[in-house]
Amino acid sequence: MKNITSCAADGAPHMMGKKNGCLKLMKDANPEMIIVHCVIHKENLVAKNISPVLNEVLHAVKKCVNAIKANAKCERLFKLFCEEQNEDYVRLLLHTEVSWLSKGNCLKRFMQLFDTLGDFLSEKPEMKYLLTIDGKAFVSYLADIFEKLNILNKQLQGPNKTLVDAKAKIFGFITNIELYQKHINNKNFEQFHWLQKCEVTDTALLVIVNHLNILSADLKERFSDLKQIDFPTWMMQTLLVDLSDISNMQYQEELAELQNDESVKTLFNIKGAMAWLCEETETKYPNATKYARKLLLPKHQAQGSH
Repeated sequence: MKNITSCAADGAPHMMGKKNGCLKLMKDANPEMIIVHCVIHKENLVAKNISPVLNEVLHAVKKCVNAIKANAKCERLFKLFCEEQNEDYVRLLLHTEVSWLSKGNCLKRFMQLFDTLGDFLSEKPEMKYLLTIDGKAFVSYLADIFEKLNILNKQLQGPNKTLVDAKAKIFGFITNIELYQKHINNKNFEQFHWLQKCEVTDTALLVIVNHLNILSADLKERFSDLKQIDFPTWMMQTLLVDLSDISNMQYQEELAELQNDESVKTLFNIKGAMAWLCEETETKYPNATKYARKLLLPKHQAQGSH
């Protein structure tokens, strides 16, 4: 247990419970271990937070998709209809709660086939609603924003992604969300592929800006713990940092030697901050390495120091 430096988990009570949660018990046994709520899981929770109006639109999309996908004959007819319209795609994609990326994929395909769907499901009440000016603007916006959330989700994935990477991507995304609000308030939809092709009423504009505000606030709240994690300059810019700015004398001594160690400098020039994970760095500079590894080890699972 003492070799585990950090551990991430989803928000399940048996994992994150404050009294008897698995990570609480691990923390009791190893007080220096860093506990993190899985950033991908939190990002998915944020994506679920949408207003009643937009949720109604999402529900209408699901009903239209299910009307075709649930019936084999209907799906075959839709495929033939798409071929007659010379569409690039001939099938819709289902949305499932299990797959975190499926909502964005489902909406994107829906928009790619929107005109054809409008003809094929012209009598269906849900499709009639989506064909209205506001209905089309809302589903277009949802396709765009979930595409952006999917991109963020994928950027957070990977075997070598660290908390440093996650913090940069998440708070960069929050900054972009705030910029989107300003642009959309000015009726500039350039960064929204589907929405810029629509007519957007003042009513729809308010709903969209409100949702962006909800997204921004929710992201800030859920990732407040990540915001508070300090990544020292010496850890990220090891070869450039002014040693006089380092308050810990133990780290300062090791870094003074490291900045003059040609072998390790080569590692940092090639790998950047990830050079702290190299065996040679740990062997020569154990104290600074131990601290850096707590923050740099990949975030998706428990990690041990060797």
